[in-house]
Amino acid sequence: MPGAVLHLNTETGWRGGEAQTLYLAEGLEKRGVRCLVVVPPGCPLERRASARGLAVASVPMHGEWDLRAARRVAALARRHGVGLLHYHTAHAVGIGTLATLFSGRRPAVAARRLSFRVRGLLLGRLKYSWRVDRVIAVSEAIRRGLIAQGIAAERVVTIHSGIDPWRFSGGDRNRFRESLAGVAGSWPRDAWLIGTAAHLAAHKGIGLFLEAAAITSRELPAARFVVVGRGEEEGALRHQAARLGLQDRILFAGFRDDMPDVMAGLDLFVLPSASGEGSPAVLKEAMAAGLPVAATALDGVEEIIQDARHGLLTPPGDAPALAQAVVTLSRDGDLRRRLSDEAGRRVAEFTIDRMVERTAEVYASLGGSR
Repeated sequence: MPGAVLHLNTETGWRGGEAQTLYLAEGLEKRGVRCLVVVPPGCPLERRASARGLAVASVPMHGEWDLRAARRVAALARRHGVGLLHYHTAHAVGIGTLATLFSGRRPAVAARRLSFRVRGLLLGRLKYSWRVDRVIAVSEAIRRGLIAQGIAAERVVTIHSGIDPWRFSGGDRNRFRESLAGVAGSWPRDAWLIGTAAHLAAHKGIGLFLEAAAITSRELPAARFVVVGRGEEEGALRHQAARLGLQDRILFAGFRDDMPDVMAGLDLFVLPSASGEGSPAVLKEAMAAGLPVAATALDGVEEIIQDARHGLLTPPGDAPALAQAVVTLSRDGDLRRRLSDEAGRRVAEFTIDRMVERTAEVYASLGGSR
């Protein structure tokens, strides 16, 4: 396609959407598509993209209708010969659309990664339609939701987020477990480790994981539990763990950059999300690592896992059911192996390469759009 692609991401932290932005830009560059990643100054994506050799520009951004930021993005688009804009966050859609008023109309693509309804029926419909040529939903459930809110069906395409399955097939089990030795106290070296990983926000359902852990502990005395991630709910979750009597059985491991080793070190992975999930990469990473999985049956999750074929699914918010799934998997080695084998074959459909190719096809379809 003519011109560079400007990837606009307004997040100051590091979560799944930022990882997908990085994977996409890097994959496009390998295919000969010039990319410019525009982010807030000092954010993790800025550092990581620069380290990968990508062109990066930082712009202070304050809210989705920041006029000064929009002018700066417009100037970057002109200076770098940008031919297409890709908005990776909801706020990026606002800033990027404003930028086109100063830099001229270019094809624009917006990503939608969460299944929450777009805020404001009329404004949301306008936001994802006016000067936005395609919306990439990371699950069919999100696509259906956007269409139900009035966005034209032909403008919305589903492209699941991608992972590198081979990266997660070679983690070091001992390395992760040894890294816990200093903080896990008297945990036995061969403890049965049940883990989850997420940004610690309410919709991720970590509280449900703790409730299920308390129930599971009565059935599996050897079980220990690990929560990987940080977030605004961490303090409340620690208090909840204490109330449930889990102090000696659970470890809040914080943010980890060594997720292949984390997955290799666990015996079972749990995704307890309550809402909002699109196409969770961490679930695919666990599947690629060969971990048996218990998860809540959200729409986006059910597009990845078929119950009793790739993992065990339970109703959202049902701690006893989630605990029972964990206990069942923990006690049945044949079931774990069968589900893990099927999950390994399934996850090969969700690679970074496939995500990049599908996105490039969307770009190509907009080559002459104005």
